[in-house]
Amino acid sequence: MGKKILASIIIIAVVAIIISLTIFSGNQLSTDFSKIGLANMNITKVSIFNQDALKDSKPLELSIKEIKTGNVDNGTGNISIKFNVFNPNKGTVILESISYNVYSNSTRIASGDIGRRPEGLVDSQDSIFPVIGNGTLLLKDNKIIQTNKDLNMSQIANNINNSNFVVNGSYFYKQTGSFQSTGGEQQFRLNYSHP
Repeated sequence: MGKKILASIIIIAVVAIIISLTIFSGNQLSTDFSKIGLANMNITKVSIFNQDALKDSKPLELSIKEIKTGNVDNGTGNISIKFNVFNPNKGTVILESISYNVYSNSTRIASGDIGRRPEGLVDSQDSIFPVIGNGTLLLKDNKIIQTNKDLNMSQIANNINNSNFVVNGSYFYKQTGSFQSTGGEQQFRLNYSHP
C-alpha cells in the first residue's frame, strides 16, 4: 500500500513540474503551434479563432429577385416576393429577420416579415437564416391582399409587366467570431421593374 502512495506522489510531482515549466516558458497561450515540436506534423501559424472574419465586416446586401401578383377572387389578390441576400464577408452572418413594405404607384400594397428576431438565449432559433461568406440565400414570402378603393389588385396583376415596385424596410443581422459580435439593424430601399 505504501509503494502505491509513493508512486502516486512521484507521478503528481512530475506532472506538477511539467505544468510549471510550461507556464514559466510562456508557451501556454501561443498560437504558433510549430513551437510545440510534435513529430511528423507540419503546422505553422494557426489561429484558434477566426478574428479576420470580423475585420472590416460589411452588412448583408439585399436585392429583389422577383415580385409576382395575381387575383385570388373578386375581393382578394396575392403577392409573392423573393429576396436575394448576399453576404460579402468571409465569415457566416446570421440574418434574423426582414421587415418590408411593397409599394406600387405610391400605394402600399403589402407589408410582411420574414423570420423573427430571437428574444433571448432560450428563444427558438428555427427562424434565423445563416448566410455563408460570399454566398447568397433566397428568401420568399407570400401575402393575401384585400382590395379596396385605393388598391385594385386586378389592375396591378394585369399590368405586372409595366408596374414598377418600391420595396423598403429593415433587416436585422449578426456576425460572431470568437468572443466578438457585430451587426444590428440595416435600412433598405429597393426598386423593382418586371423584366
